[in-house]
Amino acid sequence: MRATKISQLVVIAAILAAIGFALSQILMGQTARSLPVPAMAAGALWILGGGMGIWTYFARPRLSRQVGTTPFPALVSARIAVLALSGSRTGAVIGGFYAGVSLASIAGIDTPAGWSASINGFLAALGGVLLVIASLWLESLCVATDQGAAEES
Repeated sequence: MRATKISQLVVIAAILAAIGFALSQILMGQTARSLPVPAMAAGALWILGGGMGIWTYFARPRLSRQVGTTPFPALVSARIAVLALSGSRTGAVIGGFYAGVSLASIAGIDTPAGWSASINGFLAALGGVLLVIASLWLESLCVATDQGAAEES
């Protein structure tokens, strides 16, 4: 399994931003309304990203095998690495989509619905960025080291 590249996440977010922008523009063109973005979407992403960051902070001693801690078993560490990979990609997908919706809603920011969609979309995109950052931090702690190579040096 390879480490996640930032460029890969940027491409994913850009593609989903274009999709979110296009869907929002289509909806605005057909119904003259902006795509509604609930505040709970932003809140849920902030809670998810914050929870991932807090869990990473408390699991860090065991993942980095610090003295005095019991390290996670290998299978658990592999599952944590997969959680980190999926978290970073999910954050890029959701954050990119809401960034596109927010950008498209700026045109109607003078209306209450457009203002709400712009602000909530922006906050949801920032929540997606928080999830990506926390997941990348967790992934960086899950890097396996070769014990044999360390002993030979």
